[in-house]
Amino acid sequence: MIANYREKVFVTSAKKAYTTILATINTWNAQNEIVGDYEYFWTYPVSMEERLKMITKNMNVLDICIYDMEKCGGDHVAKQYKKLNDGEGNTLSANWFNANRAVLADGSFLSIDTTASNGSCVHSFWSNEKDSNGNFIPDSSSPNGFKGEYITVEDCGYIRIDTNGLKGPNQVGIDCFGILFFKNSIKSSDSMGNLNYVLANDKLINTENYTPGKFE
Repeated sequence: MIANYREKVFVTSAKKAYTTILATINTWNAQNEIVGDYEYFWTYPVSMEERLKMITKNMNVLDICIYDMEKCGGDHVAKQYKKLNDGEGNTLSANWFNANRAVLADGSFLSIDTTASNGSCVHSFWSNEKDSNGNFIPDSSSPNGFKGEYITVEDCGYIRIDTNGLKGPNQVGIDCFGILFFKNSIKSSDSMGNLNYVLANDKLINTENYTPGKFE
């Protein structure tokens, strides 16, 4: 019963955050007469801090920090939804909130990551290939020393939320969630807590309780 109640609290918080974030961006889009087009929001020429203020304009914000997180609660490291190899033999963590962070009055954290560049959501980056154990494959001829390839994607940016800030459990899929924006759509995979699943099923995705450190 306690576990069910605890999950219900996290589900309610996640749904509230999702609704608030989407309402804020859709309102901004409507005011700029670009309903349904997220690209303009993410390519609008402002600083990271100004974009974070755009997103939190109608939220009760206590503090906003860019890179220096001291007054916004300090370092924040979350576990992934399950034990995953980061490619270098360690468990993959979600350091989502340490580049920028808005601290809201309800104790939650909100952070952004713009992936669009040069006025477009279309961009390329080097993707490392992994072996069957999840480790990067060394390749001295590649740009970063690991085997892989350049891939082209069309995502615009992320918004991430920790629904209770520094309070536990600080794990993706429980209190940490992300939304990935494309030009005309949004997505939230398991590695972002899968808010689509939460909304459709009124429950959290399955998560794994593990100890961060070496991936074994």
